[in-house]
Amino acid sequence: MALLPDSAEQPTPAEIAQRLADVPLFEQMRPADLDFLAHHAQIQQFDPAVVLSAQQASENDLYVVIRGHLEVWLDPKTIGSEGPERKLATLFADEIAGELALVDGGVRSARLQAGDAGVRVICISQTEILNYCEHDPIFGYRLMRNLAAMLALRARLTTLSVQTSQP
Repeated sequence: MALLPDSAEQPTPAEIAQRLADVPLFEQMRPADLDFLAHHAQIQQFDPAVVLSAQQASENDLYVVIRGHLEVWLDPKTIGSEGPERKLATLFADEIAGELALVDGGVRSARLQAGDAGVRVICISQTEILNYCEHDPIFGYRLMRNLAAMLALRARLTTLSVQTSQP
């Protein structure tokens, strides 16, 4: 895992590209692809419990966790259901959030919130990523293949979880 400078320092695009190379979504990307993403990325730091994106928000940035952790929360009331909020996941270094926006451009399906020690992320806009996919179909193919593999694994793990929790 490539390290980035502490939050007081802004990393160079080369350092960001090196870090992105460790992220499963960007596996097998060419150096030029990683360089493009790095030049269009922003490093953002959030204090503990700060909401990066609200559930049902129309924001569409992709977040890569660098340091700390990011919590994914579901509030059933926002979808017309009852019950308490539930933490769906905790994301750590090199994990991503906001990937569904790359597929459907829809609203956020859950709230993204900085963990108890805060979180530092690489933020890349969906618009920049999709424009690059249009410009470079090879990049687009690799990105969507990696994204499909990630979503398929998530679906398989969810199915396994449901199967093992039933009597």
